[in-house]
Amino acid sequence: MTELLYCAEHTAAGGFGTARAVLVRWLAPEGSPVHSGQPLAEVRTGQHHTHVNALATGTLRQQVRAGESVISGFPVGLIE
Repeated sequence: MTELLYCAEHTAAGGFGTARAVLVRWLAPEGSPVHSGQPLAEVRTGQHHTHVNALATGTLRQQVRAGESVISGFPVGLIE
């Protein structure tokens, strides 16, 4: 099973915002084993810094490089 990792800013209505975000840095290296709940990446949206946490246990596959800008809700990696 593959689980996508999203760089997401949720709106008050519960959906995704349209803001751009920057993946500041990965906290786990490419190909490393990760566990559910583990912080995997630090992202910045405007003035807010937050983490992308693993939603599953498996192997991390990074899809976006550190420093890249993405739209909120865009998948930045996956867990296989």
